[in-house]
Amino acid sequence: MNNKILYVDDADDVRTTMAQMLGRRWQVTTARDAQEAMTRFEQDGPFPVVISDYSMPGMDGLSLLKEIGAHAPETVSILLTGVADQKIAAECVQQKIFRMLAKPCGWEQLSQAVDEALAFHVQFLAHDMAEEELKFSKDSLESFTMLLEERLDHQTDALRRLHRFSLDLCSARGLKDVVDLAAQAAFDVLGGRGVHVQVWDASEPCGFVERGLGPEMSSHMHTMPLATREGAIGEIVVDLHKKSGDKLADADAGLLASIASATAVAAHHEFRRRERDKAQQATILALARLAERRDNETGKHLERVAAYCRIVAQQLREDPRHRALLTDSWIDDLERSSALHDIGKVGIPDSILLKPGRLTPEEWQVMRTHADIGAQTLDGVIGQFGDTGFLQMGRDIALHHHEKWDGSGYPRGLAGAKIPLPARILALADVYDALTTNRPYKSAWSHPAALDWIRARSGAHFDPDVVNAFLVQREQFDTVRQRLADDTSDLGSIEIQTASIF
Repeated sequence: MNNKILYVDDADDVRTTMAQMLGRRWQVTTARDAQEAMTRFEQDGPFPVVISDYSMPGMDGLSLLKEIGAHAPETVSILLTGVADQKIAAECVQQKIFRMLAKPCGWEQLSQAVDEALAFHVQFLAHDMAEEELKFSKDSLESFTMLLEERLDHQTDALRRLHRFSLDLCSARGLKDVVDLAAQAAFDVLGGRGVHVQVWDASEPCGFVERGLGPEMSSHMHTMPLATREGAIGEIVVDLHKKSGDKLADADAGLLASIASATAVAAHHEFRRRERDKAQQATILALARLAERRDNETGKHLERVAAYCRIVAQQLREDPRHRALLTDSWIDDLERSSALHDIGKVGIPDSILLKPGRLTPEEWQVMRTHADIGAQTLDGVIGQFGDTGFLQMGRDIALHHHEKWDGSGYPRGLAGAKIPLPARILALADVYDALTTNRPYKSAWSHPAALDWIRARSGAHFDPDVVNAFLVQREQFDTVRQRLADDTSDLGSIEIQTASIF
């Protein structure tokens, strides 16, 4: 995710101090006035968030943010002002300034505003992508309609194939599907000519995704770029046969251009989806680590738990009873949302959360409220931005991951299948990680010791199906445990008071 921030303030000491504080979490660029800010924006941008002081020589901060918004509407603006003026506040509302904060502004208030601004930036990009998809879809449909009107008598079958191709693209599940569908459509529409489709992809070892169909290509070829607003992202190459001077007929060239246009749109959206998913995951981890930093669970706890959840879910999918629910997207959402399980701990006082000894009954009741706090926090996000699947799953996990199969857990005392499946999976993954890692209150158990402890509580603490999946994939758990270990200390088996932990 792009976490660059532009901070503008004419006071050198304030600008230096704020840059150092913000730089702990974000990539910060500074400017002393509006002119320098615009130069930085042009040379080092784009910036998802711009923070500006109001009172500056020359152009004031509000005018600067208005100028930036005109050039980059996706940039989220925060105005700092030491002047309590209703006129300034009204102008902020009119110009859609995201936040107006009074100076001096505390670090907690400012960092929260930046987190919210970055989250809003991600939502803006997602909305912008949806509008772009609609426009591209409309353009493709208009292109197909024009071809239908011009070549109705001779191109009906080809246009039906293009229509099916456009529908197939809607269900494509990745870049490889897009390339395969494009190659097959071009091969079918162009009468069996040799076809080669290639999309450049830096994430692939070879640097591209490709598919070829038909006869071996000759030295006479027609190349159609896969063009987007940012430039070409690949190409479709069609064989012209070995006859010198042979070329595609105008109608065929038009059909190929339509295939290339739709393919470019689909591939472009796939790249944007990857960027959005990365930004989404970075936002989730940043949110989750706010809680993790206040707790004793440090290191790679979130990464390990996410990996354990994926392993269990993939094994459960082998069971016909779970196969329909546990789709690839469901498992992806589980892996992403698992990081939110203890987000509610941000609401627990340090005196309880960080207490080295045993908690009193009263303190334990307060500690238990982290499940409800986490659910309420995510309910607020869902209410503001809508249910994106992984957020609802994260909410269920945060609320129910301390429920037990026999109904003895908290906070609702749910039992059996009434506990959401993501929470039942997370419960085992979280406990396994707690057992097999060093904590301030205990030393790490060995993998076999943790395995025996969990097996003994199947049908009581844990869902038997989840335990069975864990036992089948126990070697994968051990592999992840070692690969993502926090340190190299010996993991010996030690007797501890487990009831106080879980």
